[in-house]
Amino acid sequence: MKITVERRQTLSDIAIQVYGDVRAVGILMVENGVSLTDDLEPGTVLECPEAEYDRYLQMYVVRRGIRPATALDPDGEIRAKVFTQEFTEEFK
Repeated sequence: MKITVERRQTLSDIAIQVYGDVRAVGILMVENGVSLTDDLEPGTVLECPEAEYDRYLQMYVVRRGIRPATALDPDGEIRAKVFTQEFTEEFK
C-alpha cells in the first residue's frame, strides 16, 4: 500500500494511521530509506508494506479515517497529542 504524507505528519503519525501502532515506524524507515528524524514533505508518497502490529487499533483508525498529524503549540514546538480525548477515553 502507498500513503501520501499530509501536512505536519511524521513517521510516527503514519505508523499509527496505517498500522495502528507506533512500533511500525521501523518498517516504514527501512522500506522508504528515511530516518526517524527526517522531516516529511507533504505530498511525499511512502510505501507501507503489509504488516500487523495491533489489529484492533489498526481497524479502529482505518474505519474512522483517522489521519494523525503532530500538532504544534503557539511557540511552534511539537506537542505530543495524537488523538482526541474521546479516543483516549475509549481505550482506558
